Amino acid sequence: MKVKSPRILIAGALALLIFGGGSYVLGWSNLLTVRSVEITGAPTEQSKELISRSLDIQTGEKLARLDPRSISARLAANSWIQSSQVSRNWLNGKVKISVTSRVPVALYTEPGQPQVALDASGKTFTLPTDLPDELPKVSATSVASGLAAIKVFTELPQEFSAGIDRLSAARPSNLLIYGEFSGRDMRIIWGDGLDTDLKIKVITALLEQPENKSIRMIDVTAPHAPIVK
Repeated sequence: MKVKSPRILIAGALALLIFGGGSYVLGWSNLLTVRSVEITGAPTEQSKELISRSLDIQTGEKLARLDPRSISARLAANSWIQSSQVSRNWLNGKVKISVTSRVPVALYTEPGQPQVALDASGKTFTLPTDLPDELPKVSATSVASGLAAIKVFTELPQEFSAGIDRLSAARPSNLLIYGEFSGRDMRIIWGDGLDTDLKIKVITALLEQPENKSIRMIDVTAPHAPIVK
């Protein structure tokens, strides 16, 4: 049987020592521990504190035992957080957490459910602060109607949706819009969620016609044959 040379044995022992020492430093030594936690992107101090309490990252905790992907997954449980990035600085012991908050563009309500915020992608979420009253309100009588209402609202150009005070859906094919357009309070019978671009063009053209200066209702359920009153 061939005996290994002393050099091989020494090299193996050194490798084992280095590996073991590295593992100890990463997982057990006090050299690489959390010294500070920085949270950025939270919309308010209250939401920042909410993140801090939910993660509960303690000073002195081992950096190697903090998994950035796991932390991001926990942050995703907060519906108002769109995305997050987590990094560990091995030199100064800082854990940096950067979050991107969803931006509410409307308030959404279904029967029997609390009012929530709605972002431009159609995602509903709960804000960590009070809901802003000045946002347009989208309401529906059922989940199917709600999906139709959200789809239409998020497809509308900003210059049009800015005038909306309320969008309601009794049925997916029966959407109503209330708001101020061309300086007038208007009720728009929208119909279903189809032909959004065409309906916008028809409404804009009708409002520009001098003979329609007194109208308060536009029905674009059939956009090729609109009705005004």
